[in-house]
Amino acid sequence: MGKKSEERAKRKAQKQERFEEAKASFVQKVSESHQPKYISDPDTPKTPHVASQINQVVISTPKAIKDGGRFGEIVTWCVKNKDIEGKWSWHCPRQWTDEEWNTDISPHFEEFSQKTWAEIDELASGSGHKMHHDQEISTLIKEARRRWKKLGLEQFDTAFRFRLGGTKRAWGYIVQSHFFFVWWERKHKIYPTNK
Repeated sequence: MGKKSEERAKRKAQKQERFEEAKASFVQKVSESHQPKYISDPDTPKTPHVASQINQVVISTPKAIKDGGRFGEIVTWCVKNKDIEGKWSWHCPRQWTDEEWNTDISPHFEEFSQKTWAEIDELASGSGHKMHHDQEISTLIKEARRRWKKLGLEQFDTAFRFRLGGTKRAWGYIVQSHFFFVWWERKHKIYPTNK
């Protein structure tokens, strides 16, 4: 086994160990009987305007797997812990516009909420890369890592990233089978790739 393989295996083992340590407290925090399918958070004035019929949807309650596995569960999500204050250093506001919500964000998440996490995991781009996947916080740009810590999310060493087309991404974290939407990204700069 090469040096890179050994380091990768070591990081993977450490990550699994941290996950197991934190899992018990997360399971207690997420109540099976109170987990929403999604939340549009209409009381916050900075959230986009969502049609009233969406706000009044009867929310079904998914069952969470007690062992922390999510792949057999339907995707649930909310914007409860969104980070919409200020701008990124590349001058893009963190807040999405009403148009972005209506055309880029909400339609995708309505579609995701009809799928299981296993189905989400199988989706791939034309080049074979996973479209939606975990991303270690340590691989993000320094500004994003600092922001993650400032938001009090340092207990999550891995974020989850949904690709919403082109360079648009939705970043957040997952507890059980629930995705907490944190950042809306337009230009693929939080985790840049070299072309």
